[in-house]
Amino acid sequence: MKRFTELYLDLDASNRTTAKLSALKRYFAEAPAEDAAWAVYFLTGQRLKRTARTGDLREWAAAACGYPLWMVEACYSRVGDLAETLALLLANGDNKAATGSDSTLAVFIENEIVPLRGVEREVQRERLLAIWSRLDGECCFVFNKLITGGFRVGVSKSLVNRALAELAQIEPASMAHRLMGDWQPSAENYQKLFQEENEEDDPARPYPFCLAYPLEEKEPTTLGPVENWQIEWKWDGIRAQLIKRGGEVLLWSRGEELLTSQFPEVVEAASQWPERFVLDGELLAWNPELGRPAPFSALQ
Repeated sequence: MKRFTELYLDLDASNRTTAKLSALKRYFAEAPAEDAAWAVYFLTGQRLKRTARTGDLREWAAAACGYPLWMVEACYSRVGDLAETLALLLANGDNKAATGSDSTLAVFIENEIVPLRGVEREVQRERLLAIWSRLDGECCFVFNKLITGGFRVGVSKSLVNRALAELAQIEPASMAHRLMGDWQPSAENYQKLFQEENEEDDPARPYPFCLAYPLEEKEPTTLGPVENWQIEWKWDGIRAQLIKRGGEVLLWSRGEELLTSQFPEVVEAASQWPERFVLDGELLAWNPELGRPAPFSALQ
């Protein structure tokens, strides 16, 4: 947990891409696979389900600090971030001997965060107070971020992908492909990121989407002769990727969510097509009377 906290603080302290990239590569090169897997999970935008109500957290922290609840609320209003507010207040409480957790990130999640779920309110309170008392201000801050579902830090998914790609000595697009789909944080899945590509290991995994980007130059002539240009309609639908591998048909959204069950007619039609293909395009509703796509509202 301490190592992950240090990574968070390093990423949060700098606006320089090179510094963030160095911090990520250093962490992924040194951290145990099970910890690195969880770091990838969090840094690429995944979240744990909120384990406690925010009102309870404020009430319990107030009691732990010996402050009235109204003072905690006033501090929260001033700071603007609940995780930071609670960490600052708890650091000024009675837990002067608190230190950073010696547990690894994976062990901390398994032994401390997971047991907070689905228990009676009083049990949850006692466990939270015990955890807070063992953590210093920095680790407490990151811990609060994780349990409130508000974990965010100034690093993009593409930068995490780039750091992993450089460590694996592969192209960023290849690493992005390995991270797509329902990627779960485990030591085995993390280690697979650095192994030779093998499509058969996960036949359901989509490819990175081929996206359009705005022209950075002011003059469109930088694209070359007009005779070589190609123009397409900007269809108003859902960006999707249709995959057939191993006899199974899957439909993925750009947000890496499975849409297969929502469009059974598309899956049924694709199941009759030749074996093994990937289509990357726009999913549209069609108006047969007009012979053109229907409005997006019809697709919804």
